[in-house]
Amino acid sequence: MDVDIQTQLGEIVAGMDLSPAELDTRELLPVLLPASFFAAGKWCGPFTRLRAAEIGLTWAVLMPGGSLRYVDRAIQSHWEERGLDWKALAMANLSRHTENQPGPRMLRRVNGEVFAVAFLYEDGLGPSRLLFRGTLSRFFPKGCRVAIPERSCGFAFGTDLNAEERSQVEGVINHCYQHGTRPFAPGSYAVEDLTPE
Repeated sequence: MDVDIQTQLGEIVAGMDLSPAELDTRELLPVLLPASFFAAGKWCGPFTRLRAAEIGLTWAVLMPGGSLRYVDRAIQSHWEERGLDWKALAMANLSRHTENQPGPRMLRRVNGEVFAVAFLYEDGLGPSRLLFRGTLSRFFPKGCRVAIPERSCGFAFGTDLNAEERSQVEGVINHCYQHGTRPFAPGSYAVEDLTPE
């Protein structure tokens, strides 16, 4: 375990030494974080407050080994001076990272219909997949709610759950929040709550 921590720390430090020009923009991704990260006004770079007061959106570059280098003002300026639409690129990259990756875990009714999805991806950015409104609409044509009980896991579930399904989904979400390694937010939100305020 200590070796893993030392390796990770080394990778984080090495990533910090890269100049903005050396960062791989193909690894730029949107990241949902607790809004408390931004509350003190000392966040290193750009972020967006969302309608859900407990959640904020920022961006990071996924580094080798799985660490994140959050976009700071110098990186943002470098990209904008070169005319890069980095927010759009981050969403395109997230889509590419998501294709053909194991990650969504489906809960299905007896008839095969999906009533809930847990987004767990190797990159640790499962909650970022909740930004794919079109995907959520396809899974849940009658509407859905979302939850981010833990920083690596996002949930979406139909608004038409019966009592047993609701109890099952709420139980999983509560368990993840109470026992996860990095708790995020209890409860659930309307999909629209993940849009800018």
